[in-house]
Amino acid sequence: MDRKILSRAAALVAVLVVAGFSVFGIFRHERRQTEVITRLSEEIRVMSHKLNGIAGGPEWPEDTFNYLAIGNSLTLHGITSFWWDNRGMAASKTEKDYFHIVSRQLGDRIGKVFSVPYNFSMWEVQAHDRDETLANLDRFLSTKIDMITVQLAENASNLDTYKEDYVSLLKYLKTYCPNARILVVGDFWENGDRDSLKEQACRECGIEYVSLEGIKGNKDCECGLGTAVFDSEGRPHIVGHEGVAAHPGDSGMAAIAGRILEAFDK
Repeated sequence: MDRKILSRAAALVAVLVVAGFSVFGIFRHERRQTEVITRLSEEIRVMSHKLNGIAGGPEWPEDTFNYLAIGNSLTLHGITSFWWDNRGMAASKTEKDYFHIVSRQLGDRIGKVFSVPYNFSMWEVQAHDRDETLANLDRFLSTKIDMITVQLAENASNLDTYKEDYVSLLKYLKTYCPNARILVVGDFWENGDRDSLKEQACRECGIEYVSLEGIKGNKDCECGLGTAVFDSEGRPHIVGHEGVAAHPGDSGMAAIAGRILEAFDK
């Protein structure tokens, strides 16, 4: 009886050993497949950046200083019932938002400048997985870009992974725009530790941080209710929306542009 039990046990062990080797072989095979798929996916992503002009992104010129401004409504906001032009919200005219001021002054310093603004506020509000939104940047990114400003924060309320998400964003930009100087703009509105978390992310990534201390939370830099702004046809409109009114007016936009240009000149 004991011999039968031992024999069965030995047979069972042999089966388990063979099965173990088979599973290990399958595991190694699947791991190799995963590594190959990951590498091919990365090569495809790199190729997509090289072809971003064909894919519908801006065709970055070879012979200009190329500037990409990634931000939220302070950088670019479309036309709505309470806002009347495609530009940085609350600037009285297109040429008075911070993006256009910076672009114009870069031209005075450097010569030919090609500049593109992009509203990436989706990154701010998708707190459960901000990394999911990064692929939306792909058509804008290029090795031809010389400077990127990142003006993102004001719509972010959930800060659980905020610093880590900012680090991920900055590393993404560094990977696909390796020749770009990146300047991260501080918050315009106060919100606890949000601004300091962003600054920590910049230090971790070796990215330049542009402080808005003295501008942040300064009511004199806000547009304010009752302010007249003009659409692209020159028609006047009166700001009556509190959200618009809280955005930087002409003085605030000029102050933000000044900080960015001051950092650029260093």
